This record gives sequence, C-alpha cells and structure tokens, in this order.
Amino acid sequence: LKLLTQVVEATVLLNPGRTKRGVAMEPLSFVFADRATVPGFLGTDVQDEVIRHILEVKPDKVLLICDQNAEELHGDYFKPLSRETAACASVGSTADGAVACLAELPDVVKRTMPPGDACKSWDHLTELVQWAFEEQASKRSVVVAFGGGALLNLAGLFASMLYRGTKLIYVPTTFLAMHDVVTSLKTSICYDGRKNNIGSFYAPMKILIDVGFCRTLPRFELFSGVGELAKNAAILGGKHAEGFVKAMSKESVNGASGGSGEEFVMEDETLVGLLRLGVEAKMSVLLSDAYEKTSGMIFEYGHTVSHAIEKAYGDGTIPHGLGVVYGMLSSSFAAEQLGIMSQVDRKEHDDLCWLLLDRWPLPEPKPSMEKVMGLAMRDSKRGITMEAEDEISDVLLYKMGHVVPTPTSNLSKFPSRLVAEWLATMGFPITSSLSEAAVPMTVTAAECEAMLRAMSCSSDAELRNNGFEQLTAGFANRVCALEKHGQPVVAKRYTDLVFLRSSPEAVGALDVLAGRTGIGPRVLYSGHQGVVMERLPGRTLEEADMHCNNKPLLEAVAQALAAVHQLPLPAICDGEPMLWRTVDKMIEALACRPELMPNGMPGLGPLLVEVRTAKAALAKHGPQLVSGHGDFKPSNVMEHDGRVKLIDFELGGPNYRGFDLYKVFRTARPQSEASMVYFIRKYLAFTEGEAVSDEEVSKLMAEMRLFEPLTWLEACIFFLILPQFKPEGAAEWADLAKDRWAKYQVSRAKLFS
Repeated sequence: LKLLTQVVEATVLLNPGRTKRGVAMEPLSFVFADRATVPGFLGTDVQDEVIRHILEVKPDKVLLICDQNAEELHGDYFKPLSRETAACASVGSTADGAVACLAELPDVVKRTMPPGDACKSWDHLTELVQWAFEEQASKRSVVVAFGGGALLNLAGLFASMLYRGTKLIYVPTTFLAMHDVVTSLKTSICYDGRKNNIGSFYAPMKILIDVGFCRTLPRFELFSGVGELAKNAAILGGKHAEGFVKAMSKESVNGASGGSGEEFVMEDETLVGLLRLGVEAKMSVLLSDAYEKTSGMIFEYGHTVSHAIEKAYGDGTIPHGLGVVYGMLSSSFAAEQLGIMSQVDRKEHDDLCWLLLDRWPLPEPKPSMEKVMGLAMRDSKRGITMEAEDEISDVLLYKMGHVVPTPTSNLSKFPSRLVAEWLATMGFPITSSLSEAAVPMTVTAAECEAMLRAMSCSSDAELRNNGFEQLTAGFANRVCALEKHGQPVVAKRYTDLVFLRSSPEAVGALDVLAGRTGIGPRVLYSGHQGVVMERLPGRTLEEADMHCNNKPLLEAVAQALAAVHQLPLPAICDGEPMLWRTVDKMIEALACRPELMPNGMPGLGPLLVEVRTAKAALAKHGPQLVSGHGDFKPSNVMEHDGRVKLIDFELGGPNYRGFDLYKVFRTARPQSEASMVYFIRKYLAFTEGEAVSDEEVSKLMAEMRLFEPLTWLEACIFFLILPQFKPEGAAEWADLAKDRWAKYQVSRAKLFS
C-alpha cells in the first residue's frame, strides 16, 4: 500500500491543475445511532488523500459512478488510479517494486449519469445493475459515488442492492451533498412522478469530502447547499442560525446586479465552517435516530411543498435546497394561520429565508397551483399522520429553534387549503377550479354580522321566511343554518348565558383555532354577537355511539380530541382551569338570586363549601391540564362517512383532560368498559406515541373517573342558574338540577377516596 501510494502521489503531481497541495484531511465520525459508525474525512484540495483512502479498501475493481457535472468539471480526478497513468509516473522510479505494484491497482470502470434528479430513475438503477455484472463486479469491488446529492442517492441504492450490499464510498462534489446527503443513511430514486418513493437505508464505508470542489460550483448549486443550512438554522436556532446569518451577510454580492447574487462567492474558510455546522446539525439528532423516523423527521421541514414545487417545474429547474426554503415559507404561513407561530416569530423566520431567496427568485412562468397541490398531496410522507383527504402534513415550528412535537414523528397535519392560499400569495396561477377545501369562503364579515343581527331581533317565522333553518341546539345559543352565495353555513347567536360561563374576549377563540387546524368547521366570522362557520355534513353523535364498541368511530373521536388537547392555547384564553372558572361565575350568579334555589337542594353556603372541598380534593391528584374543549359531549361531535369533526368550543380553554374524557362517556345507561378502554388506548397513542402499555391505560382511566362527580356537579350548578335566563322552564330546570345533584352524591366518593 505504501508503494502504491507513492506511485499515485507521483501521478497526482503529473496531473495538470491538480498540483496544489491542500489542507490535510481531518477525521470526522458519522455515528448513526446503533446502526452504523462511518469514518469520514474533510479537507481542501486533497486528491491524493482521497485516492489513498480508496486504495486502503483493497478493492479488485472500482465501480466509479459520476454525474455529468462532476465528469465535465473533474473527470480526471481519479485518473491517478488508472494503471496507464500510474505506469507513466513510475518510469525511472528507483523504489523497489514500484513498477511491480502497478498490478495491485484495481481496475477502474466508470459510468456517467445525468445530473440532478434526472438520474434517480428506475431505468438508471437497472442500467447500473446490468453494467456491474457486465464488468464482472465481485464482492471485493467498491462503488465510488462521485457527484451531487441525487447521484449519491442513486449510487447508494444501487450499492445496497448489489450482492445484497456492496462496499460504498461517497465523494460528494456539491456543497449540499457534503453536509446534507452524506449525513443520512437514506438512498432513493423517484418513481411515477413522485419524489424519493423507492429507496433503502444503507451506510457507506467512508465519506471523503474535498471542499475544493465547491470553487467550481455554479451559483445555484452553492445556493442549494446554503438552503439546507437555512433549514437547520430554522429548526435548531442558536449557533446554527447565527452561523447562517453571519455567512450570508458578509459574502460578496455584485451591487451592479441589483443584489441578484450573480457574483455570490464564499471563501474556503467560510465553506468549511458551514460544513462543520451542517454535519453537526444532522449528526447530533441522528445519533439517536439513525433512520430519521422520529426526532430525525425534523429535517423534513419544508420538504412537502419543496418536493412538489421541484417536480412541478421539472427536474433540474429548482435546486433542491432552494426549494426547501420556499417550502419553509409555506410552513411558516400555515403555522401563523393555525395560531401556532406568532406574527413576530414568523417575520424573524421569513427574514432568514429571504436572506437567500432575495438572491434567487422563482423562475417564470410558474407551474399552476393545481399541479403543485396535486404533487404535494402525494408526498412520500403521506399516511404517517393519517391525514383526511383535505389535509396535508409537514413539520411545523412555534418559532425558530422550537419544533411542534407530535406523536406522529414530529409531523403535523393541517388543512391543505393553507398551502393553496400560500401558493396564491406567491403568484402560482390557478388554471381551473380547485377543490372546495382549497378555496377560501367568500362570505364577508358584514354579511355575517347581518345574519347574527337578524337572529337577534326576528321571530321564528320571520327567520324561516328569510331562508334560515333553525337547528336543534343546546341551552345557551340560537343556531340557524342557511346558504349564502351557494355556500351552506351555520350561524350561532350567543346569549347572555354564554358570557356568564366564559369571558367575552375568549369566546370563539378556540372555535377559530379548531377551524384553522381542521379539527372543527372553518369559521368565517367570530365576534361578540356570535360565530358563523361552514356547515358540516353528517350527524351529531348520541350517547349510545360511545358505548357500542364501534372501534373505527372511537378511534376517530379519540384522534380529534387528542388534536384539541395538543393545540397551543391562544393567550387570551390563559387563566384558571375552565371547570373552576365557569363554576365560580355560575356561583356568583346564583348568589344574586338565592331565592331561586329549589326545594331538595342544599343552601348556597353548603354548596359553595362543597365546591371548594371538591377543588381541593382534585388538586391532590394533580390531573393533567390541556387545551380543553370544555363541553365534550357526544352531541358536539359530528360524524360523516367515518370522519369526525368537533363543534361548540365556546367553553374551551385550559382545562383538565380527564374532564373531557369522562364527559364524552357520561351516560345514565350502562357504560361499555371495552369501548372506554379502547378509546383511552387510542387517545394515548395519538398524544404520547404508538407504544401504549396497559399500565398507562389503567392510570388514565383512573384519572378520568375522578371527573365523573365533577361533571355532575358542574351540570347541577348550571341548571340552578338557568331559571334566571329561561324562567318559563323553571320547574324543568329544578328537576334536572336535583337529578344532577343526586348523581354527584352517588359518585362523590370517586373523587374523595
């Protein structure tokens, strides 16, 4: 090996343009959890060391796979490995055995592939397999992947298949491949118009990075690599954001080109620093998630829309890293619309993105919105979050450096119309009618206010004559359905009873958030008069639905409630748990009219003492607080074709999860233990992760049962105050209050035991 190295080094010196001696390669370690530890080496102008590392493998044949860009720019890089070139270098050599050792050099055969995603096809994968057998490759042979990220993906998949795993060495030639592709075990090709939907996980033997290749990169390739660093900056924040901003702000941009980036350059030192940051970013996470299935999924941030845009333009038009940054803008738009990311935090995020994108605008003409949406809805990650037909998934952020965690591999699902709306803001043309779910409704705020005013001052007959259909509703609101501009909507007019139990500022906030996230109907208007929303098809559930062991339905309801409990609460809803907030407000109202207390009920004083005692007893158990629905009974669940959405969030806010969990199962009829256990198991799977133990189920069941008496106590107090607002039904309300009090007394021990 020493003699071979001397011959090769002599050959390198004879190679025009390659005589510059670079900085010695520094060792890196790529640790993919317990799956693989790959030695890596990083240097600048280190051709001789790269070749030495290949020779150390002692292959009988080098299957050199390169893309056209690498071939055109660096086609002679591995020329020193050829026996003919090495023979010329050894002429006159006095080293014993130098000429004889030429026989030990491996055969080098080369195959050139198209650049970019054009190489990632089934045909090219098949071509490589046929070529390998034609060249009589053996298990001693080594595949050397020489090119950009797409070429490395293809060659990696090929190597993983050949002889069920062949030696593989990565020699990346693009900035993106050097820090974002080699730091992953993923290999892939694209099939049927989709991105990366066939592939494997496979580790190379070595990763050899020569930063000198970056000097010859065209502007768009350099930007592509920088784009993935922008993604790291957004999801990790801290030094990754600082390093990105520092690098972007100090680089040379030709002012004569209007800041277009035509003369954008980066010094070797800057590139090496950014590479170290990029490698550290990926490997710090993959250290515990080699296959990027859980925590590693955060590196898919922005990729759902990015892949769609790249494919819609056509392979090779949009550099991948730049596409990712545009995808990040789409995700931050959705996060703000969902109430997850604040306007200030979105601006900070987007300002970072535009540091790069201002220098590389999307080319015209843009593909149609329909084409991009069609591709985005077929993303290879689809199914992980069990999206509905009108939903899409991506990683979302609260702000830079803070990923929204989910039990579905850190992916969040949300209405696909938000992506369509963002595409519209970016100028993607609409060439035909989009699906209803992708088009924002057109009913104006003024029209919504007019509907609510009419419901306030019109008789039932007048409403019917004006197209209002009165719906069966609860005690607190007047609810009607109608059509406006051909759109079916529901208008809910609040009564004073609503504001008795919740603050005027907070009422409607959870309805809006639930609509934005697809958990509930889309809200068209929310104000102090009421709320106007889309009308959902289907039926409301009944108590019996929750106790008939209908597993698909139970799972759908559990998923919807889990989604509510994981919503970020609007700041306006902050405060004491809604259970006690509403009870306290109702007790205050009851104190104003104590004479309305029916016979057979304790007085106001004893009732107040009971409330305080129950509150103290519950506090000892320390039940979990979440973003609660507040009135999660079966009649507030809408089901249509197996899909579920929730309605009536006016009592929503910080609340106990056990309160929601028990209330949906509360019934005067016999309860189905099997249905409750199945529901709780699915709920935990959606909130905590797929692996749910029997012990966890039992623990949450016990927590849930604490709230049985409290649901009856809250209902009792509600019926006690109802005569103040609906005096015509006073006798009925008194009977219902006494019934709920009796049920509280029977179940009270479950809280105090």
